[in-house]
Amino acid sequence: MKLPKLYKSNLLLKASSLNFVLVAVKVIAGLVSSKITALLLGPSGLALLGNLKNFLQTSSSFTAEGYQNGIIKYTAEYNEDKQQLNKFVVSIFQLSLFLSVIIGLVVFLTSEYWAVSILKDKNFNYVFEVFAFSLPFFSFNLLYIYVLNGLQKFKKLVFINSLLSLLNMAILVWSVYYFQLSGALIATIASGVIIFFINLFFLKDDKFIIEQLFDFRRFSFLEIKKLSGYLLMSFYSYIITAVSLLLIRNFIIEKLDLEAAGHWEAMNRISSFYTMFFISLTSLYLLPKLAKIKDYKSFKIEMTSFYKHIIPLLILVFVSIYLLRNVLLTLLLSKEFLATAPLFKWQLIGDFIAVICIALVKQFHAKRLIRSYLLANGVLNILYIIFSILLIDIYGLVGVVKAYFFSYLLYLILVVYLIFRHFKIQNNFEKVN
Repeated sequence: MKLPKLYKSNLLLKASSLNFVLVAVKVIAGLVSSKITALLLGPSGLALLGNLKNFLQTSSSFTAEGYQNGIIKYTAEYNEDKQQLNKFVVSIFQLSLFLSVIIGLVVFLTSEYWAVSILKDKNFNYVFEVFAFSLPFFSFNLLYIYVLNGLQKFKKLVFINSLLSLLNMAILVWSVYYFQLSGALIATIASGVIIFFINLFFLKDDKFIIEQLFDFRRFSFLEIKKLSGYLLMSFYSYIITAVSLLLIRNFIIEKLDLEAAGHWEAMNRISSFYTMFFISLTSLYLLPKLAKIKDYKSFKIEMTSFYKHIIPLLILVFVSIYLLRNVLLTLLLSKEFLATAPLFKWQLIGDFIAVICIALVKQFHAKRLIRSYLLANGVLNILYIIFSILLIDIYGLVGVVKAYFFSYLLYLILVVYLIFRHFKIQNNFEKVN
């Protein structure tokens, strides 16, 4: 079969190719940013940046990130009904604006508390005051990306996302170079304001969003209600994950030191880069496919096909990363981070299990298995915290990545059980040899 025909006929290949372009740009931008921040700020600075990003992620789960799966589903569904689409999109943007203002006001008034809790210094209160102002802009940018995804404007989506990643990198690098840690903290939260005005240029095809944003007569509680299940799952996931990471990081600082937390943060960053392609592919390709599947046999065929294509590549990439870990640390960060090398083995094994799990968990999203999702994620994060507390006293920092592996291993067993239970309850389960 000729390559162009193969590309058109193989949806997984097509999705993978598109995903690869976007992920490649994001990884390059992320690696450059991490390299500069690692060189200029060191492990302790990287740890504080990690805390701030967890805080930003938790806040934006209420104002934008929590809406992702629901926005993609319903904008795709309403694509042919412009009136319904407009009502849905405007309602989401208005809800986000309202929550952004409320959360921003609370953070502004309690900025010293957050400065001490997140950044360990009340003199950083101005960072959270800037955050309060920039949250509506940051949220708007994310929502617009999700709308483009749902409308399947993939070329525009890839172009804008790539441009924004490069711009984020440029702002962060410039800020760190001239203003060190303060610059990095401000750039992390304030770059969204600049990006918002760039996004306005691309809004000409969807200008109704801006035109109707402040017309609150168009707000529809019915449209928001449709998202309730997705919102609950996303809010819960973002919050419990961010809180667990924050607790573990602070526990590392307390038991070891800030530098050790920086090495753990470096490991997490590198992990996010090499898993980004595989995890994002589960949303781009696997989620829409699973949404159409109603019986166990079809589910098993689809998952087997997905794993057959993905697992060999996973093994190749992960083994290569392990063998080149010292080179990667020096190249991507600095020699100061070579102490991170012992973390790679258990982190990579844990990440392998994590990718397998995340693909399966898309079934929870596809079928709105809210209780199963909440239970599984709660167990995962509680296990991660408990294992980290127990193992850090025995193995030091390596104990945290061992805790990561053991948590995901038990999580995988629970997820498989919940999916089997789902098919049995629906009377669609069939034993297939």
